Parts: sequence; structure tokens; C-alpha cells
Amino acid sequence: MTEVFPLIRLSLADPVEGGRRIIALNPPPVIRWMLLGAAVLVSVVLLYVLPVLMGEHDVLPAPFAFAATQGLMNLIVIAVVTFVGRAFGGTGNFLDAVWLVGWMQMVTAALLLVQVVALLVLPFLNIPIGVASVALSIWVLVGYVCALHGFKSRVTVLVGGFMTLLILSFLLSMVLLFLGFAPPEISNV
Repeated sequence: MTEVFPLIRLSLADPVEGGRRIIALNPPPVIRWMLLGAAVLVSVVLLYVLPVLMGEHDVLPAPFAFAATQGLMNLIVIAVVTFVGRAFGGTGNFLDAVWLVGWMQMVTAALLLVQVVALLVLPFLNIPIGVASVALSIWVLVGYVCALHGFKSRVTVLVGGFMTLLILSFLLSMVLLFLGFAPPEISNV
């Protein structure tokens, strides 16, 4: 536990080195899954706090369904990071990806907590802090992917990540359309 906050700081400053040190901890698989589950649940709770504080609780989805969706999305990210990275010559494995995504979710939860505090203290900083949180999350993810697979170029990983996201979004849209899930119709204006 004494290494948690220094590793979070290192992950924000140098996510590649932070990712290497996190992987070097090498906990048993059950700890990796527990971290991922706990981090996702804390993130979901914090995501609910912001709309409730802003009085927009009517637009929130059901909490258990939202948590399950977040868990599934994290599993998809883990699988994509593992298998696409390996397809491009990476050396990472699935359990290390679970561990790193769990840590990334923990970093994201910390950033959400900062955003909640900013909303309470300085509400006008909510949007800039939200944008900075997204940028930092991408920074950490790219660094962790480099650490996981041994990639050298963060720019290549970033571009490859965006291309993978575009391709997967297109394929998922096609599958959903094939299964009968169509986007809502827009009426004439």
C-alpha cells in the first residue's frame, strides 16, 4: 500500500516507467481482477456523484447496468490492448493488461475525485478539469501499452490506438445493425 500513491504519481509523470514498475509487482491473478473490479465500481460511483451534485439525477442510467457496461467495456479494452498489441509484435499478456487497466481505472478514479472537488469548490473549472482528465487518461493508457508490449514510440501507439478504435467502432456498428439495433430516427426539423 505504501507504493500506491508514488506509482500513481509516476504513472501521471511517466506512464511507461510507471507501467513497468506496476507490472514488476506481479501480483496473483485474483488481486489483478479485484483491483479492476474495485476501480470500475469506484469510477461508477464517482460518475454518479457529478450529475447528482448538478441536479441532473433523472438522466442517470440504472447503476448496476451501468457498472456491468463499464466492466464489459474494460474487458473489451483489455482484450484489444492484448491481442492487437501482440499482432503488431508486442510481448504483453492478458493478465498484465488486466493489471494495468485496473491501475489506469484507479488513476481515472483519482482524476474524477479531483473533478468532483473542483465542482464543489470552483465550478467554473469543471470543464477544463474534465478535458484534462481525458487527456491524462489517454496519456496513461498509451504509456501503459508501451510498457506492456515493449513498444518504443508513443506516437505510433496513439495513432494505432485511434485507428483500432475507428475500425472496432465501425465493426461493432455493423454487428449491431445486423442484429437489428438501429440508431433512433431523427424527425424532420
